[in-house]
Amino acid sequence: MERTLAEIVAAYDPTSPLKDAETIPGSWYTDPRLYQLERSAVFGASWQMVGRLDQLREKGRYITAELAGEPIVVVRGTDGRLRAFYNVCRHHAAEVMTQPEGCASVLRCPYHGWTYGLDGALKAAPDLGPACFDKSKAGLAPVRVATWEN
Repeated sequence: MERTLAEIVAAYDPTSPLKDAETIPGSWYTDPRLYQLERSAVFGASWQMVGRLDQLREKGRYITAELAGEPIVVVRGTDGRLRAFYNVCRHHAAEVMTQPEGCASVLRCPYHGWTYGLDGALKAAPDLGPACFDKSKAGLAPVRVATWEN
């Protein structure tokens, strides 16, 4: 019978005296439910570093990363602002920027060529007529970004 998540968490007693202390149970490393809980409670609720500021000094410089299983792209806009987005095309969910870092004037999905500005706005959607959808609502989904000590 599979143990519940509560049972797995309760298998470790952090209040044990040092002489009786043990490492956390192996299931804490392998149970996918605990991993999902950790992604949400730890990585989803706190700031995570994705790169160094010197990688993003010039306009158009970008870096990609994965945070808690989600692909992210951070870019320096033409206006000098630092922005972050989910690195996922709004058309077929392909990664928009496939290199770890680089410099680009636009963010272009290699799958069907959907093109986004460095501000995340959808600029072009090849093979789709203007009446198909509202492009202003199909930009890259933003992620909060901040800098800390370079």
